[in-house]
Amino acid sequence: MSTKINILNASEKFNHVLEVLESCAADALSEIQNYLELPNLDLVISPCSDEYKTKSGIMGCVTTPYVIDIMLDADRKDLVEVINVELTDIIAHEIHHAVRASSGVECKTLLQNIVAEGLACHFETKFNGNKLPSLFDDIQNQDWMLLYEQMRPELNSAEFSYPVYFGGEDESKLPNHAAYWVGFNLVSQYINMHGGCAASLASIPAEQVVEKQA
Repeated sequence: MSTKINILNASEKFNHVLEVLESCAADALSEIQNYLELPNLDLVISPCSDEYKTKSGIMGCVTTPYVIDIMLDADRKDLVEVINVELTDIIAHEIHHAVRASSGVECKTLLQNIVAEGLACHFETKFNGNKLPSLFDDIQNQDWMLLYEQMRPELNSAEFSYPVYFGGEDESKLPNHAAYWVGFNLVSQYINMHGGCAASLASIPAEQVVEKQA
């Protein structure tokens, strides 16, 4: 297996969940490799500090081409549930990003980031029973096409504000996770029209996803 799991527990915050965490992470990689070739990188799972605590209790990012960081809120009473429900999806999401990046496809402009996130969110659905990712709990009733229209002026810019478009930094402009929601729906529309799935489309250029969209 080319992806190595590293669980950081010097703090002992994972002592009470270590067995389930190790098992779930290993099972996640086993499932994911049925769809994508696992990249040669380290998957680092650690307790998060207060500034990284999220509503879901977990967050992930591709820190470098060689490292994926998964951070868990180890102070939550429902940590075992977070691990069982969310960990595989988040690992899948970040591995999709790593695989896409390693293919050489460009991810600089707002549009390219929107599509990359949309594909990664779609990949999650292979592991969660084909449900919407929990990321969309508060935005799923928003009209994604209206949000997309708001984003059009900056779609080809690489100087966009990631926190505004993806992180809800200014909800007077865009709701939290707006660009994720737009990306997910753009990818859904493309798949409905042309077929494929998030795994088979991992290296598709963003521009190709939207060129035939309304």
